[in-house]
Amino acid sequence: MKHLAILLIFILVSVSTEAAFTFNDNCKQAYTDVLCLRFGMARSRMQAEKKVNPNNQVPYIIENYIDFLKVIIGEEEKDFIILKENKEIRLQKLSAQGADSPWFLYSQSMVYMQLGAARIKFGEYVNAALDINRAYRLLTENQRKFPSFALNKAVLGILHSIIGTIPEKYRWAVYSLNFEGTIPEGNSELKEAYRQIVADPQLGFILPETAFLLTFVTLNLTVDLPAALDLVEKFQKAPLDRYLKESPVLVFACANTYSRAGENDKAIKLLTDCPRTFDRYPFHYLDYMLGVAKLARLDQDACFPLLSFLGTFKGKNYIRSAYMHLAWCYLIQNEPGKYETYLQRIKIRGNDQVDNDREALSFAKKNIKPDLPLLKARLLFDGGYYEKAVHELDGFKTDDKKLEVEYTYRLGRICHNWGKTDEAIANYKKTIKTGKNLPYFYAANSALQLGLIYEKRNDFAQARIYYLKVQEMDFDEYEFSIQNKALAGLNRIKGK
Repeated sequence: MKHLAILLIFILVSVSTEAAFTFNDNCKQAYTDVLCLRFGMARSRMQAEKKVNPNNQVPYIIENYIDFLKVIIGEEEKDFIILKENKEIRLQKLSAQGADSPWFLYSQSMVYMQLGAARIKFGEYVNAALDINRAYRLLTENQRKFPSFALNKAVLGILHSIIGTIPEKYRWAVYSLNFEGTIPEGNSELKEAYRQIVADPQLGFILPETAFLLTFVTLNLTVDLPAALDLVEKFQKAPLDRYLKESPVLVFACANTYSRAGENDKAIKLLTDCPRTFDRYPFHYLDYMLGVAKLARLDQDACFPLLSFLGTFKGKNYIRSAYMHLAWCYLIQNEPGKYETYLQRIKIRGNDQVDNDREALSFAKKNIKPDLPLLKARLLFDGGYYEKAVHELDGFKTDDKKLEVEYTYRLGRICHNWGKTDEAIANYKKTIKTGKNLPYFYAANSALQLGLIYEKRNDFAQARIYYLKVQEMDFDEYEFSIQNKALAGLNRIKGK
């Protein structure tokens, strides 16, 4: 209360009555608080702002952002209901005045966009499409009226990129909504928005969020890992370094990039040092990430962050995957009783909306204990410990067709990331030959990786052949993710 009183006095003496959509210092700080998950402080600032500047509509933007992040991070239905209930109220507030501002249509589009993304989390796909379509229309109109507005470009960049990755069987929905876009187009828009925001000191408070969005697209859609790492390195330097120390959201982006790049030790350090103070909304998924990263290093204490995640997270995604990693942890530590306990829990609790959970459920239903050298090689590969991974596979022999396919696949993945591309190609081709008619993901992902290799070599004809092979294969594990990445590859090389 003391701090809030000081804050109110400061606002009263320093800010006069302002027009709609004014990002004064108080609102900018609240925006930063949101990115750092200090939702309580951000709400206090916005309550004070409403009293001092009742015409300023920025508080409704920030309050919707808070409710949205709570849904995305916490996945609790009560928060989803609150976000839905506030939709019309906030739209009325945001459309009451300020039509001459680029924030007028943009802020309304964000209410629709954020609710649409939240609906996807809870399986309301039809209403999600309608909300995102409305957001897209508002953004397009805003772009026509204010072509230099940086945030508009950033969000349109995200939409145009994602539209280019929608699987063929869902394309009818995109066409019916008149959505258009490609990954290069979206990436270009995001980069332009980023450059514009970097050059404008008045937009500095938006820079961390824009860098986060650009990192997401670069890592997941353009599949340009060096570029994503370059962006992450920018988080270590001014002016972004101070945000990284305070924002679990940015820690997530950087740790995820390091994990994908095989720089597991850096990911573990970031996740270990991530601020977890009482004034921040808890980001429990980071515990899941830390447990998985520690297991990839074969750390004996990998079980503790996984147990913490399972004990505190109230959502449904990654629960089954966490149990699977716990089971593996105890299998490696030669505790068969605990392995069986957590193996059975995979079947009882959680969802199957994300690939990781579908893999875990499939693993549990098969009830086949993994081959220990192959499991260790997989985990070490995930952490970027390639020499140790190869060592685990020394002298491996089997008559089991599934294990044979997994063995050549693991070798291919290790050699690929280790820079031994010719050896990787040979092992990927062996995997496709042996496993193309088996119900596992090994052959499909091998085809995807070959597509990426040939695309990088500018051999677009070969890249296209292997991206198309992915679409032809029938498999269950990671199906959406692998096919989506192959489709993104076809989208990138279109016309080349």
